[in-house]
Amino acid sequence: MRQLPASVLILLSIFSLCSAADENTRRLDDLRRRVETLEGRNHSNEAAGGAAFVAGAVCALWAQQTGRNAWLWFFLGLIFNVITLVVLLYKNSQDRQRRVPPGL
Repeated sequence: MRQLPASVLILLSIFSLCSAADENTRRLDDLRRRVETLEGRNHSNEAAGGAAFVAGAVCALWAQQTGRNAWLWFFLGLIFNVITLVVLLYKNSQDRQRRVPPGL
């Protein structure tokens, strides 16, 4: 069997190292994209959680002012925020209609 010259062996080694480096670079780029995607998702979840908390707080404040259970309305607003806010608006309009004297 014939032996390859040292220069050919060196070139083959360099080529295999370069291809391995290219593969690692590609994998690193893919990993960076994944991390950036996960970071973006985390920020959107934080905003949604903040909005839900604000909805719960608004419902609790309204409940306190109208003599209703503030904790119940806070948790309803926190969990079912849009639906609870619509119900809150409806109940508020019903309360206002009851307070207005007839004929006005």
